[in-house]
Parts: sequence; structure tokens; C-alpha cells
Amino acid sequence: MLDLNRRGMMEAYRGTNLSLPDPFSSGTYPEGHCGCGTHKMNRVLRLVCGIILVMNAYALLAQFRGGHRSGTTRPPAGVATTDDLKAFNRAVALQASPDQVVQFRQLSDSTQVARKNAQDLLKVAQKPSKADVFRSANLLTSALETAQTDNQKFVRSFSPAQKSGLRQVTKKLDHANSDVTKRSKALTRDLEHSPIPRQYSGIAEKLDKALSDVQTRQLAIGKEMGIPSGTAPQ
Repeated sequence: MLDLNRRGMMEAYRGTNLSLPDPFSSGTYPEGHCGCGTHKMNRVLRLVCGIILVMNAYALLAQFRGGHRSGTTRPPAGVATTDDLKAFNRAVALQASPDQVVQFRQLSDSTQVARKNAQDLLKVAQKPSKADVFRSANLLTSALETAQTDNQKFVRSFSPAQKSGLRQVTKKLDHANSDVTKRSKALTRDLEHSPIPRQYSGIAEKLDKALSDVQTRQLAIGKEMGIPSGTAPQ
């Protein structure tokens, strides 16, 4: 700052085209010029003081703005980078293999077929034909067995990292599949005892709801594993 002030004084002085007398030299100011020289010196001093004040004001303003910006807009160092790295590492650990992608597609298709059969049974159960009801119920039973086999095969293919990272969503899928298993056993039991066709309506409705929940859990797992969704609950 002292260098800037000194430089400003020299520039201001050069602009006046004045030659300052040496106060320590012998002799005095020329007669008749003393008042004029003093007047010019006062002008130079005022000009230099003004320049110094302006330069100091700009320097303080720049310091204030720099400190204000650095205190309000700069994020904590390393926070965003650490979070992004954790998310990346998790995505890599859970990424589905090509075989798992194929298995997931097969699982989604078989679950959708089972749900369609449940909806078909719900419609047929409103009719008085026992033959149509039993045929539809048998189709549903077979479709449920295929869907649950595909589900078990897919879950068994998980790597240790996938099992750990998908533990919570897998538990929800297991719970939904347990409900399907319970409804499927009820359907098989009723088929063996040949109940009234209309009684299949409630079973089919509950199975459709349980299969819808299974589809939702499957899609959640597929999303975590980076598998694009091709089947959505209807």
C-alpha cells in the first residue's frame, strides 16, 4: 500500500510540471515568487491527498467484497465430492450383470402373466360355468408357480455386495411373495374341494393385489441395480 501511495504522489507531481526547490540548499526563494510557489505546492498536496484517499477506498472495497464472497458462496471442501464418490461406489457394487438383467426380464414377464391370470379368474368366477372357473384357476396356479420359481432364482444370483446393499428392498419383496404363497395355497386347497365357482372371486382379487405388490418390489430392486424398467404394475 505504501508503494502505491508513493507511486500516486509521483504521478500527480509529474502532471503539474513543477520543480520543487530544495529546502536544505543555500539561498532563498527568488523574490516575488515565494507566494506563487507556496500556492502551487498547496495544490499539489491536495491533489496527492485526494489520490491517496481514493486508492485506499478502492482497496478496502475490494477486500470487503472478496471476504464476503468467500464467506457465503464457497461450499465446505470435500463434502460434495465425498457424497458423489459414495453414490458412485454403491451403484457399481449393485450393478446387475448381463445374466441378471435377462433373469429380471423373465421374472417380470412371468409375474405379469400370473397377474393377468388372476384377473381372468376374477372375471370367469362371475359366470356359472364350473369348467371355465377350474380351467382358469389351474392356469393361475401354474403361472404362480413359475413366477415364484423365477423370483427365487433371481434373488439367489445376488453377489455378497448386492445382498448387503439390497437387504431392505429384498425383505419387502420376500414379504410380498409370502403373501402370494399363502393365497396360492388357498387356491389349491379350494380346487381340491371343488367349492362354489363364485367363491374364487375373493381369492382371485386378493391374489391380484398381492401380485401387484410383488411387481412394485421387483421394480424397486431393478432400479437399485440399474435395470431399466420394462414392466409396470397395472
